[in-house]
Amino acid sequence: MVALTDLFDSYARQARLFPGLLTVFPPLLTVLAWFPQLLLSNVGTTLLTIAVSCGLLYALGSWARTRGKNIEGSLLKQWGGWPTTLKLRHAGPLNPLTLARYHDFLRQNVPHWLPPMPDEEKANPAKADGAYDSAVIWLKEKTRKRFSLVDKENAQYGFRRNLFGMRPIGIVVCALAAAASILAIYVQTTQFTMSAVWAASSAQKPEVWAATAIDFVALIAWLAVVNDRWVRQAGDQYADALLAACDQLTVKSRAAPRKRKKC
Repeated sequence: MVALTDLFDSYARQARLFPGLLTVFPPLLTVLAWFPQLLLSNVGTTLLTIAVSCGLLYALGSWARTRGKNIEGSLLKQWGGWPTTLKLRHAGPLNPLTLARYHDFLRQNVPHWLPPMPDEEKANPAKADGAYDSAVIWLKEKTRKRFSLVDKENAQYGFRRNLFGMRPIGIVVCALAAAASILAIYVQTTQFTMSAVWAASSAQKPEVWAATAIDFVALIAWLAVVNDRWVRQAGDQYADALLAACDQLTVKSRAAPRKRKKC
């Protein structure tokens, strides 16, 4: 049997596989509550082995990532750009002294990079953002696998983004699982009376009601928790951790500031 660690590294498990599993978990739990023999027999083990061996779990994680990347474009348009880019702007939210320190570090270490001046940023925002994006790409490569906090925040952002991408599917499957479970209880009655409903409900095993409750809780979470603000929060936290690495990376020996050529 292929191990999950052979298919997914730490980032892929958290950011890709987990959103996919959380999407299918409530309906799967409902099925197992109604048909526990699937779990108690060798059928469940066989299905899991087939799922892993045939790459179905890998496909699930890849699907979650694809939906997350598809939704990312609209999120960036809504936010006005990457959180790291927004924070590197002169008109951004960072303290001026902190911003100057980050710009100074990047100017000294990123090859052929100069921070846009405030008037340049205002005159050509797209060009300025391109310069900031270039510096961030360099910074990502320098911090990759070296800063645990950056890696954790990056995985957290990927998890929330991909889960947000799976949100429409999660809402539908949770609603269907809960409705199917309630309907299955009802159809066991022969008359639509309170006594019949109570008799049917009392005959159900606790795990059936527990699974149904989880469906409703998951549905509420999809609707109330998983949203663009939740993803943006993770994006800001990742941006803060990534830019803070500027204060920890080894700085090259200070050279004389490069002067801009006069036109």
